[in-house]
Amino acid sequence: MPSFNQWKTDNYKFVGKAFEYAYANQLSKLSPVVGDVNAKSKDYELTGAGGYGELARYEDEVNEGSLKRGFKTIITPEEYSLSIPVRYKEAQIDKFGETRKVGSRLGSSAAMTVYLHALRLFANAWNNDGKHNGGDGVPWASESHPVASRGSSGRTFIPDPDAGTYSNVVKQALSVSAITGAQTKANGFLTPDGLPFLCEMDTLLVSPALAEKAAKLLGPEARLMPTHDPESDYNAANPIYGMRYIVVGGGNDGFTGNQWALCDRRLMKELVNIVYITRPRVFQDKLDDPLKDLYTSYVDFGVGWGDARQIIFGNPD
Repeated sequence: MPSFNQWKTDNYKFVGKAFEYAYANQLSKLSPVVGDVNAKSKDYELTGAGGYGELARYEDEVNEGSLKRGFKTIITPEEYSLSIPVRYKEAQIDKFGETRKVGSRLGSSAAMTVYLHALRLFANAWNNDGKHNGGDGVPWASESHPVASRGSSGRTFIPDPDAGTYSNVVKQALSVSAITGAQTKANGFLTPDGLPFLCEMDTLLVSPALAEKAAKLLGPEARLMPTHDPESDYNAANPIYGMRYIVVGGGNDGFTGNQWALCDRRLMKELVNIVYITRPRVFQDKLDDPLKDLYTSYVDFGVGWGDARQIIFGNPD
């Protein structure tokens, strides 16, 4: 005779499948410009640019170089969870519907938790309260990013004043000239070892309020989707022809008003990361109460940026 608790065992496969689909679908929204990594320790070091500089002429002697250091940002993942019970009566009335509903909603909650933290990373780019600074000691959007560091004292990196600073901020409202001006600005960036910072500022990030303007500037087919990147037939004489855009905002999070940014999306995925100790998943807890089946959504993660050269922020407000 089967156990009465068999109904709980049957539930899990429906909850789990719905959970996996919901969170994977939601997290794809920022995937073109935000990478993800798995961490195996309490803290994760996200490394910015660095290198050895230009080669020296060889004249029968060893040209021993030294590493010109960038900065490392320490990301400390944190745990998040939410538990929802499925009741026996509800499952008996609508087994497939009720269990899938719980799985889907928990999956969406887990995905949106990660998604909103990523949006807040962009929203806080200008925030100089000390809580949102990167490894170089300044906000992500700053007029005084140190180009290189002398090294570190513990986990604090010390800027090298001889290397100078750079700004990844522009004050102009979004326009073709503002975008091309930002591209020109990026072409002047140097790596910590004094080499040109090679980047392709190919992606526009905009607030929801600027989505219509972005479509007009770049062409109606330019919105960048995670699985669809069509060729635009927009006027090829446009100096920003072929550029794509992503709306980085929703609700009260992300870019707002006239905020925008220009970035190299390949470098963004390397230098802006969601760091997981545990990716979103759902656990089943078979309670002592035979009439309740508890499901817990769980994720252990953090978000952060390791460099600022690959993105230029525009905030005319």
